[in-house]
Amino acid sequence: MMIYNFLFVLIFLFQASCVFAQEKESFTPLCEQNVFLFQEKLYLHTDRDRYLAGDTVWLRAHCVDARSHRPVAESRYVYVELHDGEGRLARRVKLLARDGRYAGYLPLPADAGGDYALVAYTLFMANQGCDYFFKKPISVAPLRPDTKVGARTERRIGAFDVQFFPEGGYLIDDIRCRVAFKALADDGLSVEVVGVIRNARGEVVDSIRSLHAGMGCAAFTPRDGERYYAECSIPSGQTRRFELPAADNDACVLRVLSEEERFTVQVLARRPLPEGLSLALLCRGNLLYREAWEPQRPALVFEREGIPGGVLQLLLLDAEGNALSERLLFNRNEERARVSLAAAGERAPRRKQTLTVEVRNPDGSPAEGDFSLAVTDRAAVPRPEGASICATLLLTSELRGYIEDPDWYFDSAHAAAETALDALLMTQGWRRYDVPALLRGERPALHYPLEAGQEIAGRINKGGIWNRKHGLDRYEVQLLAPQWGYVTSAPVAEDGTFALNGFDFPDSTTFVLRPVGRNGPQRNAYITLTRDSFPEVGELPKRMSEPEEKPYEAQAREYVARRGSTDLRNVTIDTVFVVHHRRDENPEPEHRLASHSWNEQQIKDSGSETILDFLQRLPGVYVRGSHIWYHDKVPAFLINGHLDESIAMLENPMGGINYFNKTGQNIKSRKIIYADDYESLPTCLFYPLALVKSIEFIPGGNSVIWGPGLPNNGIFSITLKKSYELERSFLDESFNNSTLISPIGYQTPSEFYSPSYPTIVHRLVNTPDYRLTIYWNSQLELNKRGQVLVEFYSSDTSSKYDAVIYGVTKDGKIIQSSLEL
Repeated sequence: MMIYNFLFVLIFLFQASCVFAQEKESFTPLCEQNVFLFQEKLYLHTDRDRYLAGDTVWLRAHCVDARSHRPVAESRYVYVELHDGEGRLARRVKLLARDGRYAGYLPLPADAGGDYALVAYTLFMANQGCDYFFKKPISVAPLRPDTKVGARTERRIGAFDVQFFPEGGYLIDDIRCRVAFKALADDGLSVEVVGVIRNARGEVVDSIRSLHAGMGCAAFTPRDGERYYAECSIPSGQTRRFELPAADNDACVLRVLSEEERFTVQVLARRPLPEGLSLALLCRGNLLYREAWEPQRPALVFEREGIPGGVLQLLLLDAEGNALSERLLFNRNEERARVSLAAAGERAPRRKQTLTVEVRNPDGSPAEGDFSLAVTDRAAVPRPEGASICATLLLTSELRGYIEDPDWYFDSAHAAAETALDALLMTQGWRRYDVPALLRGERPALHYPLEAGQEIAGRINKGGIWNRKHGLDRYEVQLLAPQWGYVTSAPVAEDGTFALNGFDFPDSTTFVLRPVGRNGPQRNAYITLTRDSFPEVGELPKRMSEPEEKPYEAQAREYVARRGSTDLRNVTIDTVFVVHHRRDENPEPEHRLASHSWNEQQIKDSGSETILDFLQRLPGVYVRGSHIWYHDKVPAFLINGHLDESIAMLENPMGGINYFNKTGQNIKSRKIIYADDYESLPTCLFYPLALVKSIEFIPGGNSVIWGPGLPNNGIFSITLKKSYELERSFLDESFNNSTLISPIGYQTPSEFYSPSYPTIVHRLVNTPDYRLTIYWNSQLELNKRGQVLVEFYSSDTSSKYDAVIYGVTKDGKIIQSSLEL
């Protein structure tokens, strides 16, 4: 419930004002449903689109609200996956939102080669299905040119198919109708097509020719009772016949006449229009216009100025709110910020280069926000071919299915771009919002909540033959992260299920889970975990065929060869632990100040199961109920050098717990009050001894380092095993009913390495510098004037560079620019 309340506030703040507020009451139903329609869009900016095996892909995920395009970070994580040409998962990383930004890296396998695809999503996006995920093809060349991994073969088309889509959804006899078409080959990619449309007598009524990506439009007037078909041919010479949809003379359809400054909407029908029709205009789910359509009205004209840019949705609705006809069109309005770039610097190896970036809103005011920047060597890295952030947010994220070369439609050099874009919108329908259902008050189900942190879930099971399913709610599940000294617990439901959440840990963290009853750890219960599951990503994008010669690949391999042993590629390898047993010359204070110490073997030989069991066997230790004494004094407890935060020994008069670091500095308060005993025994006493590496006792006189207010009662210091030691112990020793798990955690940040050559001495260093990506920065923040200055050093090459900038301002305007340096 709290999530929905939060979404209500978020969507209320993001709601766009209605442009044509002629019937205010008609906006209310849709606006109420928008509370349940918070959706995210993602754009994944990578430093480049083509790599060599073993390279590192540097990432920045720009996440925005789907309706306003304002940056959001309500989902705590963004998942980025690498899939090979067969669709198999090769890598997955989990990016944590830091200061509202998602950034990281993805190491490519050393044996990679061929076509791959990057997929990025949040779990909340899975509510709408995998069509909402960001997908991008990348190319990975093997290090050795003779390697045949992923070798591309010449495209051979075995068969092809052409689909026809009448404007507004239907053909109507005796009314001139427009029909869009799309031709696809058997490999799922488009194929150019030409042909004619014929009636049943074989007479030609119109010719067809695709404009781009196998799509185009035709127009003709169907006659009563006649059927039509198309004869289509592709460049290979194949010719096939395809039937067109039959006319529906009971239908009402929308027709749009598009001009540069305005567009006209008509409703076509062979029979009189029914009562209660209305016309709705939406953009990104925002209702811009809704008004009753009068039967005698010939047309309605909309001025494009003032309407948001992007895909517009026109709906003809009946009296019950059902959609009778739908039409999409594109509005080219100012949705991009104005970006200006100025480069300076001597064009020579290892010289400082400066790039001044200024971003302004469409009204000329300084923009607020941040962006990502990639600078690459043009000789070794071709310019990006994937969809830009503008094409993604305004076009591909609003349509169903994969769109080939979406940036083509935004290139003013193509005279047919506007007509081809209209054909695209008639063939690939709307998918983001089911507006008619919303207007009828139907709320979509949300199966995935906004992910606010890690979660580990499962079920408690009881052993034995009696009462296996009874009394499970008397248990709780305890989770320990020994590497970080973290412990938490969660109750168990009557059916035995549990969910632990509210924590965040990096990848490769090892957790220990165990069932705990009222009297401590339970032998007759065990845990079955719900393993991490990830949504299916659906169909992956494919790259069009490429020429045999790839001079940039040869150049890139040459750069790598020149580096030799000083390869500056950012290659991330798995963690390797090198263990060397030696006496620590500077042990931690808890070890150095201890008067008694018990090592791992001594603890194991005691035959105890928990720390409490072990301490009770020590002379002078006395435990009764929630009280523990050592030589008639109440001791404190340290976990890996930190006071156990689960106890109420150090209390602030205002009720807050005080924390101290190893130097004795009070982090939260300077004044402490000591409680004579505990409200309950410290949680750490119930840790299984298999987690423990050593236990020390620090006498009272040496405890002042952990806080001046700590009395002279002494401290038991508990040192836990590291993750790799714990995993080894788990195999060698019995953890009874404990469970060891290492779920995927967030990626630890890493900084892109960019050499600096500030002096002549640095420039004369013999280490080769042949970077493919010259500079990468995932979070360049604009100052109050909307500017930022970027500095980096050139490599040893004398080629030109390409700079690409992507981002979104705080007001939802798209930042996109490129510059040849």
